[in-house]
Amino acid sequence: MPEHDIWDCHTHIFGPWADFPLPESPTYQPDAAPYAELRALHARCGITRGVIVQATPYRDDHGALLAALQASAGAYRGIALIDLDTSEETLDSMHRLGVRGIRLGMMKHLAGALDLDRMRALLQRIRPYGWHALVHADLADVLAAVPALAPLGVPLIIDHMGRIPVHAAHDPAPLLRLLDDPGVWMKISGADRVTGGRDGYQAALPLMRRLIARAPDRILWGTDWPHVNIAYARPRVEALYDLLRQACADTPQALTAILGTNPARLYG
Repeated sequence: MPEHDIWDCHTHIFGPWADFPLPESPTYQPDAAPYAELRALHARCGITRGVIVQATPYRDDHGALLAALQASAGAYRGIALIDLDTSEETLDSMHRLGVRGIRLGMMKHLAGALDLDRMRALLQRIRPYGWHALVHADLADVLAAVPALAPLGVPLIIDHMGRIPVHAAHDPAPLLRLLDDPGVWMKISGADRVTGGRDGYQAALPLMRRLIARAPDRILWGTDWPHVNIAYARPRVEALYDLLRQACADTPQALTAILGTNPARLYG
């Protein structure tokens, strides 16, 4: 590994279809975006480490994810989608290959729902492994789920800045207050999503800066490649990377933490 790793903490992979086909009736039909393409993109951008989040079209088929983790020889970590009946043998195998968390999906268009009893049970399943949980939900469900789940002591990472639409009249204060809990982290990914893809995502900068200022040691960054389920032009990774630099222009130490120190502490 290079002396100073740079992490992309939110990506997905799909395919190659001949090796890793989707099941019937997936939640959406993505274009192929295999691990080899992700690795090449990261190499061009100087990104040395990554986190691959299991995408809902694959459901509980983690074949593509686990093959990528094995091929990465430890450079990448994984986030799984598990059920209450996922076996301990499966969890143990995932952990040995580099899985370090699960995603709690509450997005309605991805067949998710706010089910706190189920989520509490899932957190109990992963606690012995030292894993964390990504909270993927619209703002209202983020604000409901995080305070309810945080007392279980499993680190919670809020995806995509809580998906708060920055052009709407939403007060970010409740989202910011969630970071007062030392077990809650924030992923400042999805700048294109919270801005609707407009104006180079510049409208996300004030929110990014406030989140960073609130908890600079618990902020992560990710590209969200390959940018599925959007109705605008796919963002360039270089543009998202530059936006992060802009957000940290006055706090270079925060940039170092977000790209290196923070994810190294969380993902190992």
